Amino acid sequence: MSLVVAVGSNLGAREASIRCAQALLDARDGIVVRRVSKIYETEPLGLPQPKYLNAAFRLDTELSPSELLETLLRTERRLGRRRDPEARWGPRSVDLDLLWDARGPHESSGLKVPHAELEHRGFALAPLLEVAPELGRRYGHVLETLGGPPNEWIRPAIIRASRSPFGVRVEVEADSIADACALCLGPMSSAGRPWSTRHLTIDPSSESFAATLREVFRTGFAVHRATISHCSEAQWKLEIHGVNWGMPTASDVRLLTTSGAQRQIRAVLDIDRPLR
Repeated sequence: MSLVVAVGSNLGAREASIRCAQALLDARDGIVVRRVSKIYETEPLGLPQPKYLNAAFRLDTELSPSELLETLLRTERRLGRRRDPEARWGPRSVDLDLLWDARGPHESSGLKVPHAELEHRGFALAPLLEVAPELGRRYGHVLETLGGPPNEWIRPAIIRASRSPFGVRVEVEADSIADACALCLGPMSSAGRPWSTRHLTIDPSSESFAATLREVFRTGFAVHRATISHCSEAQWKLEIHGVNWGMPTASDVRLLTTSGAQRQIRAVLDIDRPLR
């Protein structure tokens, strides 16, 4: 049965968090991500804070709304979200909300579907209508009364990847060093499903990021994705998603960062296969 989930991020590696949320949900048994909207950049609600990136996923699942909510909350935690009940409108590394369920309305403790604020949020309606166009007659005029769709994000990362018998090379151009580093990790990095997440605190630099990857691969952890949920001048909160194979999964990791041609930062990650 089809459902639509909204995703937003305004802390850390914003684009990497959205892409990783999609990958983690799609890897869950009983969930298939069928459609993904464009990404929109929107002004925050409430306190002064960075702009958001917003999108929506259309899922097929037989999970009940309450079961899916638990999965969404678990995914947020894996992506570094720590909910503060006192900061309802505060910034967040990732936010996953169930917007709509084709099975009809649902209300239970902590959950209301359609989302209680849906008709007041253009940043949720625009991606919803993109992945569920059959809802246009119901919500299209509502979006127009809110001023129409928000601005589409026009500077997504540029990612190129190649594989050889000796390893993997990934090149990323992005507008932040955190996104450039995190988006270097993707489906070409390792086989299998990202069942586990390691939460680490590292120095805020590409050198520290590469050194951490080198050590994680050495311990036998096959890295699928990475997210950086919080960035400051003192540290990065890094989440590495993958599976433990029990043997080294790379012989070396090298990361070079320079100025980009089309985005601010260019990162080139080389992962060498382990010698057998």
